[in-house]
Amino acid sequence: MAINLAEFQTTRDIIDKDFAVFMHLLKCAIGTGILFLPHAFRRTGYMMSIVCGIVIGTLCIHMAVLIVQCSQMLCRRNRVPMLGFAETAQFSFQSGPERIRKYARLFSVVTNVLICFVHFQAAVIYILYVATSFQQVIEFFANIQMNSRVYIIIFFPFTCILGFVPNLKYLAPFSIIGTFFLFLGVCTAFYYFLDDIPDPRRLDVVTEVLPVPMYCAIFLFALHNMTLYLPLENTMRHPTHMSRIIIASTLLNIVIYLTFGFLGYNKYPEAYDTVIKNLPMEETLSQVVKIAISLSVLFTFGLTYYVPINVLWPMIYSRIATKSSLQHRFYESLLRLGGVILTTLVAIAVPQMVPLLGLFSALGMSTIMLLIPILIETSTKWAEATRTMFAKNIAIFIVWLMILVRLFSEMRKKKTILQKYLKI
Repeated sequence: MAINLAEFQTTRDIIDKDFAVFMHLLKCAIGTGILFLPHAFRRTGYMMSIVCGIVIGTLCIHMAVLIVQCSQMLCRRNRVPMLGFAETAQFSFQSGPERIRKYARLFSVVTNVLICFVHFQAAVIYILYVATSFQQVIEFFANIQMNSRVYIIIFFPFTCILGFVPNLKYLAPFSIIGTFFLFLGVCTAFYYFLDDIPDPRRLDVVTEVLPVPMYCAIFLFALHNMTLYLPLENTMRHPTHMSRIIIASTLLNIVIYLTFGFLGYNKYPEAYDTVIKNLPMEETLSQVVKIAISLSVLFTFGLTYYVPINVLWPMIYSRIATKSSLQHRFYESLLRLGGVILTTLVAIAVPQMVPLLGLFSALGMSTIMLLIPILIETSTKWAEATRTMFAKNIAIFIVWLMILVRLFSEMRKKKTILQKYLKI
């Protein structure tokens, strides 16, 4: 999951070329979520994974195009130049049935809360990834056995520093370096996947159906860019071109993801939570890549953390606007420190990425990418709604509900979260 909403959130520079927008979307989508896909393939079998990936990818394309189209409709209807994601949610309810209009502001707040939750979730996953990856490297070289929670605490000062960066221009160098390291790691992983490639016929076509919701949650995490589309569309000279750019870039991303997931599963059928951990530790290239990607994820923490702070701080500031600038800085520092402490405590409490990723994605990602868009479309197009639109949105709602319910059921059955990992 590559979260780069902040790159576009404060800028009003006009992007003249559609190709530039396409490259932005492509770059932002290739994030750390891709590293989880071989493990996801292992849980369901490669054919089930490919089919589910295509279905979820198609739904994501449809939802993204819906959001952009509804936002453009609401801009024209309300005579405003541009709308963000939460603003689109609010204006959609104001255009909907009379009974729900009074909940427009609440819908906007809920959308912002979900945006913050999704980005805090990513921050927790990043902390776990960095800690467990460095744990693997250090244990190999120093032969020291320590609990992963110790590494989480060791990296707390670094996440604090990144969490306190106040401006995007200071985060930009970290983002550039992190993107380069991640690109290097993905390319190296492809090299290992294709080196002496095993016969894929030995793989399971379908393993189990029950883990499918977990696979869908991981794929949603990898593909998530919903909060990016509107800020980017608002910077375009020709915003009407956004829909076709979304379709083209997301299709390419789906192909890359499914190829990476299949080849990774083919090479390492017993893949770890992230496939980079499967690369041979005794080879120098593999060691460099493990460290490089860990640094990439660490650097991405600052940009990920910037987004919820950028959403929450204006809300808090409006309540303390009459206080002194010194008090403003104190409250902002308290917010930043509290957020980093909270994400670190969650990582310490549940130090395993895949169950946590599945739970968080069921709560946040699936809601942002499936439920919120159909609510926005239904409200925006209420006056001209058709039975086909209602049937389609009900079907998507059922998919969202199945992912949510099945994932919680699986978590409860296996007692993965509470009983195993909260024993600190």
